[in-house]
Amino acid sequence: MDEFSKTEQDYLKAIYQLEEKTDKMVGITDVANYLKVSAPSATEMIKRLAKKKLVEHKKYYGVLLKPEGYREARFIIKSHRVWETFLVEQAGYQIDEVHEEAENLEHSSSKRLVERLYSLMQFPKTDPHGSEIPAERFWEGETITHDLNQAKVGYRYEVASLTQEAKDFLICLNQTPPKFITLTSVLTDGSVIARTDDDARFVIPHFQKKDWQLTYYSH
Repeated sequence: MDEFSKTEQDYLKAIYQLEEKTDKMVGITDVANYLKVSAPSATEMIKRLAKKKLVEHKKYYGVLLKPEGYREARFIIKSHRVWETFLVEQAGYQIDEVHEEAENLEHSSSKRLVERLYSLMQFPKTDPHGSEIPAERFWEGETITHDLNQAKVGYRYEVASLTQEAKDFLICLNQTPPKFITLTSVLTDGSVIARTDDDARFVIPHFQKKDWQLTYYSH
């Protein structure tokens, strides 16, 4: 990573995970215990993060992530969980073998690489342990938008826009306009079967393909 050291990332991730368990500022002692370091070492690093405007530090109260620190913490968590998923699904690792490998890979991987893996694996929702993978993007790359005529079976797309005709058709199907769809197959007349992230399936008629504008992220 170019912007943050491994130690800084570890602290940001630790603060994030501790914040999830409380509605108040995270104590310095809690951070030190979580990372198995001394309280003076934790205090020194948190002061450094505060100077970089990554955290808010109040003496005697604790520490909270600021927006940039929060975003970096989310990226490191995404990097870790994407790598765990890749190692199990693509590299043949067992679930109990991936944590240490992912701990090393999460810090050495660029945002572009992590998002590339995430995209290639078709945007998994959870890692092998069942933990949610953050869905926000940290590297956009090139955004490609086109209609259904150029879409490929097996790919997951973000729905950029729908014409009113397409929306009305979905209403007739009692289907809420989805944010994402995956194309599962093409019928003989050119119509396509789409699947939402909630696993709902419906047919998009061939004459409505131009009514669907889809976004795909190329890295």
